Amino acid sequence: MMERKLTILYGSQSGTAQDLAEQIWRESKMYFFRGNVLPMDEYDVSELIGERFVVCVCSTYGQGEEPDNMKRFWKFLLRKSLPNDSLQQVHFAVLGLGDSRYPKFNYVAKKLHKRLLQLGGSALLPVGLCDDQHDLGYGAVFLPWINQLWDELGRIVPLSAGTHKLPESPREFRWQVDIAKEEHVTKDISPDGIDLYADVKMPNGFQTVVAENRRTTAAEHFQDVRMITFEKKAVPWCSGDVLYVRPHNSKESVDQLFEIFHQHEFGLDKQTCVQVKAIDSEMPVPSILQKPLPLVAIAEQYWDLTAIPRARAFAVLAKNCSNELEREKLIEFSRYEGQEELFAYANRPRRTILEVLLDFPHATKSLTLEALFELFQPIKPRAFSIASAVESGKLQILVAVIEYKTKLSVPRRGLCSHWLKDLQPGNMVNAWVRKSTFQLPADNKTPLVMIGPGTGLAPFRGILQERELSETPASAPLVLFFGCRSSTADFHCEEDLKRMEQSGMLQLFCAFSRDQPDKVYVQHLIKKEGMLLKKLLIENGGYVLVSGSSKNMPQAVKEALIEAIGDAQHIEKMIQTNRYQEETWA
Repeated sequence: MMERKLTILYGSQSGTAQDLAEQIWRESKMYFFRGNVLPMDEYDVSELIGERFVVCVCSTYGQGEEPDNMKRFWKFLLRKSLPNDSLQQVHFAVLGLGDSRYPKFNYVAKKLHKRLLQLGGSALLPVGLCDDQHDLGYGAVFLPWINQLWDELGRIVPLSAGTHKLPESPREFRWQVDIAKEEHVTKDISPDGIDLYADVKMPNGFQTVVAENRRTTAAEHFQDVRMITFEKKAVPWCSGDVLYVRPHNSKESVDQLFEIFHQHEFGLDKQTCVQVKAIDSEMPVPSILQKPLPLVAIAEQYWDLTAIPRARAFAVLAKNCSNELEREKLIEFSRYEGQEELFAYANRPRRTILEVLLDFPHATKSLTLEALFELFQPIKPRAFSIASAVESGKLQILVAVIEYKTKLSVPRRGLCSHWLKDLQPGNMVNAWVRKSTFQLPADNKTPLVMIGPGTGLAPFRGILQERELSETPASAPLVLFFGCRSSTADFHCEEDLKRMEQSGMLQLFCAFSRDQPDKVYVQHLIKKEGMLLKKLLIENGGYVLVSGSSKNMPQAVKEALIEAIGDAQHIEKMIQTNRYQEETWA
C-alpha cells in the first residue's frame, strides 16, 4: 500500500486559517493519512518537491496581502529560477479565506493556486474561496470543499481492501493535558504576575506603558470612544501604520468560567496548574503552553471566553454528552446540514462560548481538560491604526468601545475594546507594529483626499500630524472628509483638525449626521465638491484614502466620488494603479 502522507500548511493572520488547517488534519486521520500541520514559514519549502499530497489553507487580509507566517514561503515560490516542472508529482489543494467586501477577495489563495500550477503541480480540486460575508460564514464553502477533497484523495490513493474510513477521528484532541505535579510547579509565581506571551518575540514587538486613557466623546453620548496614549518606544512607525495588541478576558468572564467548573464539580480552581504535552510531532504544543501553568493564566490570556463558537466546538461538546436531547442538537450544529440553525443560534445573537456552556449543562459536565483546549479558541490579536506621528513623541490609538444589544438579555461587549477601556496609566502592554496597507505617494506634493468617518479618522490624524510637524511643511493640497453624529458629542480630535484648517494646511469637510433634521453623511458632502475633486484627482493625479467601517460606507463613498467627478473609468483606473486605497474593518 502506498504511503499515505498528507502535508497541511497554513498562512494565518488571525488564527482562523490555522483552525481550518487543524480541522483538515484531524479528519485526515479517519482516512489513515499521516503528516504535519504547520505554518508555511516553519516548513522547509525545499522539501515541497518530494511531497505527493499537499493542502494549503491561507487567508488574505488588507489590500490582498499574504499573512506574516507565509511571506518567506511565498517569496521562495516566486523565484524565477524554479523550473516549471519542479512540482510535477505534487497533487495540491488550496483553500482561501477572504472577505468579498474587499476588491482583492481571496487574492492570496488565487495567486498561490496559479503559481503551484505554473510549477507543474496538479490541482486535486478547484481553489476553495471561503467568504466571511456569507450568512453561514466560512463553513458554507469549507464543509463541501473538504468532503470533495477526501473523495478525490480516495480516488487517487484508495484504502486497501478490507480497510474502511473510521467513523470518527482517532485524534479528537491536539494534546494531552495533565494536572501538573506539585514539584514541577514554580512556587514563586503568583498567577497575577504571569505573562504568557512574555517570551514571544514579534517582529517590531515591544513593551510599552499606558500614559493616558481619555474618553473623547461627550459623557452623555451613547458611544464611548477612547484616545489611548502609550509611551513612545524605540520602535519606529510610519503614518498610517497599525498597532497590534492581544487583549485579556475580563475578570467577570474568568470568574464565570470557574463558577461553571465549580457547579459541575470539575475539581479545577484558579490555582490548579496544568501541563500540556504533545501526543506526537505532527501537532506540537505552542511555546507559550510548554511549561506548567495555573489555569487562571490560561483562562485570562489564552482562551477567548467571548468567542462565538464554530461548528467544531459543538462536535467537542457532543462527544461524551449523556443527554440525548442535548446531544442531538449539538450534532446538528456541528454538521453542514445544520449550519443555518447554528447561525440562528450562535452567530446572529452573537452568543459566546460561555453562554453555550450554560445552555448545554449535560454536555458541559462531561468535558475533560483535553476537550477544553479544543473548545476554546485562542485569543487573537487585534489591530488599531496609529493615530499619531512619530515626531509627536506619543503613540496613540483611537478606539470605539463596542457594546450593543441583541435578543440576548446581556449586552454584547467587544473583548479588546473593553480591555483597552479599562487600562490605567502605568499599565504595561505588549504590542507590535505592522506596516499599514496604505501606501502613500513618494512625492509629498501629490494631493491626498482622505475620507474617514468615526474612528476611521485615526490613520489620517497620524498622516496630518506628521505633515504638520515635519521640517518641510507640505505644499500638497490635503483634504479630509470626516463624519460623525454631532459636532458637540463625537467630533474626535476637533482641536487638531481646526488648527490645521486655520493654518491653511488642511481643507476640512465635516458631516454631522444628526445635527439637522436630514441626515448628512460624508458621501453627501463628496457629491457637492465635484469641482475641487476633479481638479485634485484628474488634473493633479491625487490619491484617495478611505478608512472606517467596511459595512456600507466604502461602496457609498465610491459611488459619490464617481458622481462628483463624473467619470467611473477614472476611479477604476485609480483603483488599478493603487491611487485609490481602502483600509476598512468589520
